[in-house]
Amino acid sequence: MDKRYSQLDAHQQLEQRRQVLRSIHEHPGQSLSEVIKILRKELRLTLQEYSALTGISPRVIHGIEHGTGNPTLSTAEKLLKPFGLRLGVV
Repeated sequence: MDKRYSQLDAHQQLEQRRQVLRSIHEHPGQSLSEVIKILRKELRLTLQEYSALTGISPRVIHGIEHGTGNPTLSTAEKLLKPFGLRLGVV
């Protein structure tokens, strides 16, 4: 967890995840880069933690978040899968 934030207990973490996922589901037209940035920032993950969780390098994640990356479908799926999300067409 990003050290800029205080540690959350298990109940607070679960509620935070639910709120983030609810927000993403309520706004289905967001770009992949927006969703990735929201997931990582709102769940307080560092680039290294998100990288370890997904198997995608921190450099690639950073590029996607800033709109300079061009991820493959496989990479996009790996970034979304740990949160129970899938890429779709809107």
